Amino acid sequence: MKRKLTAFVMSMTAFDRDFALDETALRAHLGRLRDAGVGVYIAGSASGEGFSLSPQELDRVLAISIEELKGHVNIRAMGCEVRHVEETKEFLRHAGRYSFDAVHIFPPEMGHATKPTMAELDAYYTEAIAATRLPVVLSSYQSFGFELPADLLDTLLQRFPGQIASFFYGGHDARYLAMMIGRFADRIEVHCAGPSQAMTTLALGGHGFMGHEGNLAPRLVRSVITAFQAGDHELLRKAYAGLMGIHAIHYRHGGPTRAMKPLLDALGLPGGTLRPPRKAITEAELDKVIQDTLKLEIPELQGLTPRG
Repeated sequence: MKRKLTAFVMSMTAFDRDFALDETALRAHLGRLRDAGVGVYIAGSASGEGFSLSPQELDRVLAISIEELKGHVNIRAMGCEVRHVEETKEFLRHAGRYSFDAVHIFPPEMGHATKPTMAELDAYYTEAIAATRLPVVLSSYQSFGFELPADLLDTLLQRFPGQIASFFYGGHDARYLAMMIGRFADRIEVHCAGPSQAMTTLALGGHGFMGHEGNLAPRLVRSVITAFQAGDHELLRKAYAGLMGIHAIHYRHGGPTRAMKPLLDALGLPGGTLRPPRKAITEAELDKVIQDTLKLEIPELQGLTPRG
């Protein structure tokens, strides 16, 4: 397959001060992503706070994302971690009501650090993929304690010809990532989750990366791809340094939402409130985040005046 490089943003979901879905802010946020030309994963469990969405809210978020993004950028339904296949099939039913470019199928988390066998994974993925007509994205997360076996992915590609569009890896094992790129990048897209392995993925022949950082600076995320394609090493260095700078700032606070939403609001960009049990960082912490962010001198944030 011809290698088409892509950067995806794991989109946040906007809520108002009463913790209700803020459709106006969500549309404005998705518009920023659309105008930047980045792909979007919607309704995820981390940036998207997907676990907090009711079934009705999930449908609205999915519908709005299609209205705002379909035909402009690659739009994929993300979903949340699952314990069994019926949870996966329920999410696939929601996503199947809309014309997504693809839908992600999480690996199963079996509880108490139990690792699924090859036979269990085979049965799970076979039943899940058969439950949707949409193209699917499979993944492997190091935090789950097991990897998606390469031999199983090969079997699934043969069992469901043309339906598996992409695979991504979230972890730090460059050997596993290199093996999956070498074995599958000529048949499906292979991305990494998070920017830490972005350069490794691109250099090894993968198709790009994904992460939450583009909620703040989607044009910066896109510029990493365009600089790599152009062979502009200095632009690539600057863009990737900025991307990793954002990554470092937000992971000081344990993830992609506690500081991101307050920062967006402070900069006059659509952000919103976090839903409990998640809580935003303190005002003192936010002041530090704003200062550190502005020091990165990210072009698309230049001229924004923090609200005081």
